[in-house]
Amino acid sequence: RPASRSVYSVVLAHLSISLLGSFLITSHGETIREFKSNRTRALLAYLAVEADQPHRRERLAGLLWPDWPDREALNNLRSTLSNLRLAIGDRGAEPPFLIITRDSIQMNPRADIDLDVSAFTNAVDAIRTGSPISGDIEQVVGRYHGNFLEGFSIGDSPEFEEWALLTRERLAREADYALH
Repeated sequence: RPASRSVYSVVLAHLSISLLGSFLITSHGETIREFKSNRTRALLAYLAVEADQPHRRERLAGLLWPDWPDREALNNLRSTLSNLRLAIGDRGAEPPFLIITRDSIQMNPRADIDLDVSAFTNAVDAIRTGSPISGDIEQVVGRYHGNFLEGFSIGDSPEFEEWALLTRERLAREADYALH
């Protein structure tokens, strides 16, 4: 484990989340592979894309473990959240990547996180409104290098799969708009 991602040291951390095309998470140029399951990846993807608000733990547990009893689903969420925090180095990051309370979880808007989905949608919004675009349009459209969460699935969670499908379709429409 690189020292920059140690649980015990506080570091100015950067996280790059790529969800357009293959799922890829990097920190300071190093690929993060310590995710124990696709549910851990799904939790990160959901929190990153839906970062504008806190998400109730019960809602997240139901999203990822819909057929499990509430207590077991919440226990699974706690374990998955622990793995996520360890994988992304959240405990040692300053500021932390996640805002975690007893009731909710949210991506920290103050954290240094680069999400390709946000960069892409912000650029498309700038194209729509005629605002200046940082970089040229080919660079902007080039951020869309594949469908959202391409090849990624947690099949026994229909609500998560529906969210991913709707997000995928919305982003594909945005890409079509930007190309035209």
